[in-house]
Amino acid sequence: MDARGLLDGFLDLFLPRRCAACREPGAWLCAGCAAQLEELPARRCRRCGAPDRSTPCRECAGRDLAFSGAAAAFVYAGPARALVTACKFRAFRSIAAEMTALAAPAFGAACGGVDLVTWVPGHRDRSLERGFNQAELLGRGLAHSAGLPAAPVLRRTWHGARQSGLDRAARAANVEHAFALRADASRVLTNLKRVVIVDDVYTTGETLNHCARVLEQTGIDPLVFTFARTTRASAHVPSSTAASPASAASSRASLHTATPKERCR
Repeated sequence: MDARGLLDGFLDLFLPRRCAACREPGAWLCAGCAAQLEELPARRCRRCGAPDRSTPCRECAGRDLAFSGAAAAFVYAGPARALVTACKFRAFRSIAAEMTALAAPAFGAACGGVDLVTWVPGHRDRSLERGFNQAELLGRGLAHSAGLPAAPVLRRTWHGARQSGLDRAARAANVEHAFALRADASRVLTNLKRVVIVDDVYTTGETLNHCARVLEQTGIDPLVFTFARTTRASAHVPSSTAASPASAASSRASLHTATPKERCR
């Protein structure tokens, strides 16, 4: 067992896991709350992943999106939101591992044909606070579950304010020119066609879009995948029960069906 495994074991011994949603002891998300995780509805925009029948939808129409497709495992509400919040503010790597296990089926269904998995670079201050970048832990874990290679290819050129609480325009300004290729990225990206960028939550998509823009400029076709995605109340009607296998498969439709970028510009 490595040092990280020993540390996680130590923390589990002295700080037992409790469900992030209901505080039931035993796991970061108990079986009852995990059953309440809500998958995105089957009818989604094939470009940005928002619950909508049209592509482009009301959320991405007129936007210059650099990624050609987006998918997420769950709606950012209830247990999914509690788990993401716990990962960010309790700073336990094991929470990210649990998120990875929950999202792995959706990732595998959506990301066939991808050449490489990468992630949104961590904010310097947040990474120092937590001791890790949760997007990297998710990206590496999901890549491993799908049998795909993973590597860091992006870096932050500057560290702005927290994105939470900002509207779309402010979020866009906050991350404009904030990302660039790492020095060794050209070697990693040689002969690759499709790269998926992983993050924990898709809110407005601005952070992911600016990351995708950097890859797009190298000739890569960027896709994005997140553990959860915010939805507009006007476009989404929550399910009363867990999704059926058929609807789940449809809601995790492969990013191979991504819409040409020009249609959303």
